[in-house]
Amino acid sequence: MKILIGLGVTLVLLVGLVLLLPFIVDLNKYQDQYRPLIEEALNRKVTLEGIRLTIWPRLGARVTGFTVVEDPAFGGGPFASLALVDVGVKLMPLLSGKVEVEEITLREPLITVIKNKNGVLNASTLGRKGVAVPEKPSRAPVPSPDGPLKILALLAVDRVSIVGGKVTYRDMSQPQPVEYVLQDMELLLQSVHLGESPTLHFATQVQPLNLPVSLDGNFGPLKEATDLDAINLQLALGKTAFTITGKTAGPQAAITVTSPAINTANLPMTLPVKKPVEAKNFKLVVETKGQALALRDLSLELFGGTLAMQGGLVSGSVAPPFNGKLSLQGLQLGPAIDAVAETPISVSGTAGADVSVKGQGFRISDLTNTLEGGGHVAVKDGKIEGVNLLQEAVSILKVAGIAVGEAKATAFSTIETDLAITKGVVTLSNMLMDSHDFQATGGGTIRFDHALNMTVNLRLSEALSQQIAGASPVARLAMKDRRLALPLLIGGTLEAPTYGLDMKGLIGKAQEQIQKKVEEAVGGLLKGTTKPQDLEQEGRELLKGLFGR
Repeated sequence: MKILIGLGVTLVLLVGLVLLLPFIVDLNKYQDQYRPLIEEALNRKVTLEGIRLTIWPRLGARVTGFTVVEDPAFGGGPFASLALVDVGVKLMPLLSGKVEVEEITLREPLITVIKNKNGVLNASTLGRKGVAVPEKPSRAPVPSPDGPLKILALLAVDRVSIVGGKVTYRDMSQPQPVEYVLQDMELLLQSVHLGESPTLHFATQVQPLNLPVSLDGNFGPLKEATDLDAINLQLALGKTAFTITGKTAGPQAAITVTSPAINTANLPMTLPVKKPVEAKNFKLVVETKGQALALRDLSLELFGGTLAMQGGLVSGSVAPPFNGKLSLQGLQLGPAIDAVAETPISVSGTAGADVSVKGQGFRISDLTNTLEGGGHVAVKDGKIEGVNLLQEAVSILKVAGIAVGEAKATAFSTIETDLAITKGVVTLSNMLMDSHDFQATGGGTIRFDHALNMTVNLRLSEALSQQIAGASPVARLAMKDRRLALPLLIGGTLEAPTYGLDMKGLIGKAQEQIQKKVEEAVGGLLKGTTKPQDLEQEGRELLKGLFGR
């Protein structure tokens, strides 16, 4: 009995001692030992309100009031703060003198990411000791080899979780600053050990878009370097699902993103479309090396056709240089134009294009000054809605009572042209347009401000030419080989084009006809086949043929 009582007393004393440990053991004295290591790893000043030992629900430590101070170049507020950090350790390894972290829980983290007026992120020097914040974003930030993930891997953590919290992103580089907030965050990382591939679950709500976002998958295996041999993630942006695969090696990365279907109505961004657009079989393949990004493949099915792009971009500057190639096949032009904008003139048909461009910056002012390129565009079996080219030509000739197709449409079998882009001007050349009643050739320019300066030579069918020429004296000037050839001038803008006849061209045609008749008459005089008194009558016939009187 005495033995049992003794064991009971001992047990009570041990339990009491264990319960008193959090009050007896003062972990705050270790702050000076561990805080410099954290500050060096983050390249930020760190403050802690307190650290105490915990025994329930697991043995470990609790840190309260953990704050990562902001870079002085971005102000004096906190970059990140945590209400509580709970660190749990495994008991059995601890009894043998070995510390193994079982779980780290971050409660209510608050993080503020800022892009200043120069386009520099406050996170750009995180973990980069001795690197000053640049005044201009001339270089992209280089990832630190000693990031938080490496630290966790060296600690061999079984489980890392975030409960609640908020991340605020504030962009001050735009004329109208914008702010997005990730709220109600939840994160779970498991098996964060060197040589293993952690599993990831992350979910949040993006405001003010009210957009649910989730990310699940795995990556690894973790190494002392930041290299990842495999990345396999599933990203959900609202109702849109993406598969992300790839790998990294130091500053280099190769990433592939695919999605079976993307609807613009479900994307968290404002796009230049006036109605929802759906793309199918989306694929994006990019490779990065430092600040250089190579677009190996961007392909998707859109408006019944396929679009493919390749290119490159060097990030880290206000106006990044870029180049690209676009190939378009089988796109239904009518629905595409209708989805982008409402215009008084639209073009339908099946479009194809091959275009190459290079430039610097993406603002309209940058593109006007730097965008250069060229290519070929073709549209088959379509219609120009909003204008009837033949009707415009007939109206200029002041011919009445001639039907030339639909009142406000021009049907065609082919439109194709070469194009060149420079200094805010698109130059069209070798343009060809085939229709039932005419063939058009020519070229001209379209400015980025939509101003038109085009010359189009309309060559009408023989039947329509004879019909118009019989009712218009002016039209006879443009007759050649029994067909009318009308030099049509198109000016104004894409939204409000204007039409007129190139009178110099018509006069030139009249001169050609008169010169031909004169040469015949002179030849007849020299050969003796024409008498001088016959010239007056031939002149009258010539004028009558040209002007109808």
